[in-house]
Amino acid sequence: MNPRVPTRLDRYPAKMVSHLAECLIDRYAAGCENLLDPFCGSGAILSAGSHRGVPVTGYDVNPYAVLLSSVKLEGFCPEEAERLRQDLTQIASTESRSLPIAWNAKDYWFTPATLAKYERLRSAARDLNLIGTRAGRAVLLSLALSVRLCSRADQRSPKPFISKRAIRERGGKHFDPFLQVGRLLKELSTLYGREEEPAKSTRVFCVDLTTQHAPTCQQGYSHVITSPPYLNAQDYFRNFKLELNILEGVMPFEVNNLRNRFIGTERGKLMADTPLSEVDEHRRLVPGLKELAASSPRHAAVAHRYFHDMGRAIKTMSVIVRTNGTCVIVCGDNLVGGLHIKTWEALNSLMERNGFAQFDSFSDTIQNRMVPPTRKGHKGLIKEEHVTAFRRL
Repeated sequence: MNPRVPTRLDRYPAKMVSHLAECLIDRYAAGCENLLDPFCGSGAILSAGSHRGVPVTGYDVNPYAVLLSSVKLEGFCPEEAERLRQDLTQIASTESRSLPIAWNAKDYWFTPATLAKYERLRSAARDLNLIGTRAGRAVLLSLALSVRLCSRADQRSPKPFISKRAIRERGGKHFDPFLQVGRLLKELSTLYGREEEPAKSTRVFCVDLTTQHAPTCQQGYSHVITSPPYLNAQDYFRNFKLELNILEGVMPFEVNNLRNRFIGTERGKLMADTPLSEVDEHRRLVPGLKELAASSPRHAAVAHRYFHDMGRAIKTMSVIVRTNGTCVIVCGDNLVGGLHIKTWEALNSLMERNGFAQFDSFSDTIQNRMVPPTRKGHKGLIKEEHVTAFRRL
């Protein structure tokens, strides 16, 4: 059994547990030529496949997920990473150049001294092009992991917020990112440090399946195994807003272009791109959705946007999976505005409408992860996830 990685090194919401990832690889990836996880998140499927010698590729719209999964899969030379960390700290300590964080709320989350250090670290990270090498990405991940630890946020919650307890215990204290980056890199070195180069077939890309085709779709994948985002169960942008605002300008993305792009979002003009024909289709897929629209239009719009985005993502998957290829989807149920939605059933229908035929399924119990709905609209999950395997026709 794999040792449990501390949350401070592997903070990611709704992570797939390692035993399920390993089960899926063993059950479905025999003879796999190339495996894709198009919603790779923290990389559980990719890690399980890579450890069994399977060529793996990961996609995710979240740049932080891409960074985290890349470091896990690629590994890095600890000595080289430590040299880069020392260069990073020296430049940030001795030079006055800074890369300002373009975020109006930054003063709410960080003390002025911590902010000043982060803005100098950002400038040094960009100058050193940390994103360009394995060792550099390890240092950059250490920087990203330090952000929550050096903020005013309550350290117990997966979502950043400043609680009364955090105000009492953390108020008035200075948290030094220089020190935290060094400590975190040492821990990452223990987990992922290695001298050898990763296999060339191991790759992770920042891709939004709802708006573009994958960069390697010409090749075609023999296997896809993935757990799509839950409907209205995680606000991924909110979960990572601290890290993303620190990484912006150091990695090639813009926060403003990301905040409404996470599947399952409650942000933005949710129905703007959803045609009426899709609205009717969604109502056929999800009994009660029409009634939900009458009682809570915003919750209904969240569901429509989710199925619109997942429909586009599945259509892209139908292009990049080769004929007779295997596609495995892991999903559960959701509670939206008091409506119990069998999300997995709806996604299975979308898969079949896009040229996939089901050949296997089973359920996996979620131990101690149920979120009891305490109010109408609470983002609740039930006690099991459903695994459905398809063949591409």
